[in-house]
Amino acid sequence: MAPIRKLPPELIREIAAGEVVSAPVDVLKELVENALDAGATRLEVALQDGGIRHLSVRDNGAGIPAADLPLAADAHSTSKLGVTGRTLQDVLTLGFRGEGLYAVRHAARLSLTSRPRDQLGGVTLNAHGDEVSTRTHPAPSGTYAVVTELFGRLPARYQALASPAAETKRAVTLLGRYLLHHPHLHLSLETDGEPRWAYAGGTFLEAAKFLWGPVTANRLLALDYQDDGFAAQGLVSRPELTRPRRDRLLLAVNGRPVEWDDRIARAVLEPYRELLPSGHFPVGVLNLTLPPDTLLVNTTPDKTRVRLLEPARVAEAVRVAVAEVLGGQPLAPALPEFSALPGVAAAPRHVFPALRYLGTYRELYLLAEGAAQLWVVDQHAAHERILFEALSERYKNEPPAELPYPELLPLTPEDEATYEARRSELAERGIVLEPFGGGRWRVRTVPAFLLGYPELVVGVVTGALGRGGGHGVGRSGADEAWRAVLGRLACLPALKAGHELARTDAQGLLGALARCETPWACPHGRPTALVLGELELARRFGRRGVRAVAPKDEAMRDEVDVKR
Repeated sequence: MAPIRKLPPELIREIAAGEVVSAPVDVLKELVENALDAGATRLEVALQDGGIRHLSVRDNGAGIPAADLPLAADAHSTSKLGVTGRTLQDVLTLGFRGEGLYAVRHAARLSLTSRPRDQLGGVTLNAHGDEVSTRTHPAPSGTYAVVTELFGRLPARYQALASPAAETKRAVTLLGRYLLHHPHLHLSLETDGEPRWAYAGGTFLEAAKFLWGPVTANRLLALDYQDDGFAAQGLVSRPELTRPRRDRLLLAVNGRPVEWDDRIARAVLEPYRELLPSGHFPVGVLNLTLPPDTLLVNTTPDKTRVRLLEPARVAEAVRVAVAEVLGGQPLAPALPEFSALPGVAAAPRHVFPALRYLGTYRELYLLAEGAAQLWVVDQHAAHERILFEALSERYKNEPPAELPYPELLPLTPEDEATYEARRSELAERGIVLEPFGGGRWRVRTVPAFLLGYPELVVGVVTGALGRGGGHGVGRSGADEAWRAVLGRLACLPALKAGHELARTDAQGLLGALARCETPWACPHGRPTALVLGELELARRFGRRGVRAVAPKDEAMRDEVDVKR
């Protein structure tokens, strides 16, 4: 083993920079938090190549005095710990470590121009590694930070960066998070020279509408609760608005976006206990304001977790706050999940035998025999499955087509970032959009079979972008969106209750179902058939056992060709 030795200063600085800055989004987070700590109400953000080549933030905050500016990018220098500068017990700012700008200057080129309102003229600090210089000149009040050439001297870290589109999406997501927790901000965003956002500031609901769209915002309820030094503001959703993940249930403590403490998360979910489907979560934004001496903020390097010193008290207050909001609304609980009767099971998923038609019950349920069991087949669900798989084949095999009419679609900033990051993948699926202006995009091409269903085009595109229905962004989200559309198309012409089938048609339907790739369920997840074995029938009739006889016609087992 090599002898122990002290690390050289340049390596110490590189390691420190890597702990704070690993991507453009980390730089953006540092600059946005500095602006908020300075009392800024207006932010202008510009990115080039996702912030890799250029990232700037201009704010109208208090500014940095000329005498203090040279210290702003030094290690462990901060103005955020009060007069003594020695305590973390009264931290009310987002930053406090004095590491951020120091790490940025060693990872990129930093230019920091600032002027307090009562100072004549501004000062610009230029820093890159150990090179630091300042100059005085006229400047508006506030601070203007510019970061360029990220990881220009660190090729390994540069190669580890994501694509510009992916880095842009991460930056947009971060800005959206801060905007939801600080909805009063006037925020503009420019990417690669093009205006992207122009938010004029407002309420929690207006910020949610800007970022998540009006459909989501219209299902959110305002929350405002105060009790003995504790305050909670924000939004929580009505029970009909849910997601299968907690990605749109956001928490901030004293203005700092943080990850959920498990006890606080359970407190939010408790009032929804009988209102949400199993495995689903509400949507919302929760801002908690707590006395600084009741939490520890210095628990993780990225400051995304806080430690509550009185978690039970905070959790109970959160539970009461959410319960009061929901209690004031006429809310209907979700229907309970269906549970099968004892002895009756859904069709097995490992095998689907050829079925022999026996008869029909209530002009909806086909009774059939197969594999020595009695099968009850829902003719509507079965027909849906057959049509769904036929439409799926068309979707896979037909080339996309250009819309013969202009279809304009409003996209949220999150939607736009998703589309830019996944443009080529969506084009492979037949979806091509082009910007039209004013936050609207024109749908150029869609899969060809959708030309006959113009009312579904908007739902297809927004679903493929991951909006609505709780689908996540990504290939799986697009797949789920297509499944929903194809399922709807299959449902419309499928056989309904009361449509009586002739014997040959009923047998043909059973045969087509057996040839499906997934015959056990309709596109919406309902079973197509229930099965009752002879042993269960014998038990119900009080017989001692199953007859030891073979079916009368073994040849019927092979009547339908089952393809796998």
